[in-house]
Amino acid sequence: MLDKHGNQVDYKTVNSILWNLQHETRLIKNKAVQLCWEWFNFKSDYKAKYGEYPRDKDILDRTLFGHIYRCLTPDSHLNTNNCSVSINDVCKNFKRDLKDYRKGTKSIREYKQDQPIDIDGVSIRLDYMDGDFKITLPMLNQSAMKEYNINQFTFKAVVADKSTRTILERCYDGIYKISTSKLIYDKTRKKDKPMWRLNLCYALENAQVSDLDENKILGVDLGVAKPIVASVYGDRARFIIEGDEILAFRARIEQRKKALGRQTKYCGDGRIGHGIKKRTEPINKIADKVTCFRETTNFKYAKALVNYAVKHNCGTIQMEDLTGIAEHDTFLNQWSYFDLQQKITNKAEEYGIKVIKIKPVYTSQRCSKCGFIHTDNRLTQSQFKCLQCGFEENADYNASQNIAINDIDKIIASANVT
Repeated sequence: MLDKHGNQVDYKTVNSILWNLQHETRLIKNKAVQLCWEWFNFKSDYKAKYGEYPRDKDILDRTLFGHIYRCLTPDSHLNTNNCSVSINDVCKNFKRDLKDYRKGTKSIREYKQDQPIDIDGVSIRLDYMDGDFKITLPMLNQSAMKEYNINQFTFKAVVADKSTRTILERCYDGIYKISTSKLIYDKTRKKDKPMWRLNLCYALENAQVSDLDENKILGVDLGVAKPIVASVYGDRARFIIEGDEILAFRARIEQRKKALGRQTKYCGDGRIGHGIKKRTEPINKIADKVTCFRETTNFKYAKALVNYAVKHNCGTIQMEDLTGIAEHDTFLNQWSYFDLQQKITNKAEEYGIKVIKIKPVYTSQRCSKCGFIHTDNRLTQSQFKCLQCGFEENADYNASQNIAINDIDKIIASANVT
């Protein structure tokens, strides 16, 4: 990376700047959460006093996002577009989780030290020179450029495999459109690997909703033995992901936790006498591996499901609304199907596919052939047999067939349940 005078900037200086920007990103996000909380408390008090909620622009003279942006950006070194992405992410997540905050079922989000730096995708530039890809990232605002004497951050892309190179080639050719990405400090890196890793996100530039049939619904059942079973109503073909991968990973993690727990009794001097947190530090680090595996696996599952929807010309994906289910289902709570659903939604948006969430009541006890609902229709976790018409099928496939019906939750609500 070069400064304004064309001199090479040493790697230590670059790291120092990036660490500062990472710290600023964390501070801005946590302050944005605080401002969101204060605003929604004010709205509640206003409603109690005047009988209606106030409009953002009437009180703040702008939207909540604009108000937070105005409050937090003056003292920041972050590129203004990146700062905007971070604040928008906070506002979106806060509004989504607000009901849970008020119920007390979820703690207010706190952004930690390892918070990635958000990068606005529009400003990312990808160049190809002498057989290598070079990526230019917008990192600093105008005042920070003068302070650090740096205009832009340009890095050589270290391509791990052919698949990654293909993605970069398609982004360079305009087949894929680079979208909001993240720059992550890699704590687990090896000595010969870069210290910072760019999580480059992209979308298909030519994906259009007009290419797909919005009335053709792919019903998606999320379960225990099989994380995903999906089908189009009346279609014998089905998309199935087996749960062996998740269960095997969980078994390895639990076994490793138990082994590390036993080792705390005779750990080294470096961890003795510094409290339980230091003594159990290796166990806590496993959580990072679980998070990484979950992120990668859910992304892989979401991509495969959406590809199936596109292949079968489905313009709509219909899933169960799992809000509150994790409180009663240990498997769903541990694996975080909410994260999987969010990744499915994000991937579907790239193709213009509409995602609808329905109430999950009786979708697994309803016969997809005759509509008869009875709790005894589902014989076991995997077997379904209708007591009225005798229809017999895999229980998850039958549930996905029900979910694939338009307005199925309204149909079930008006039916007689035995």
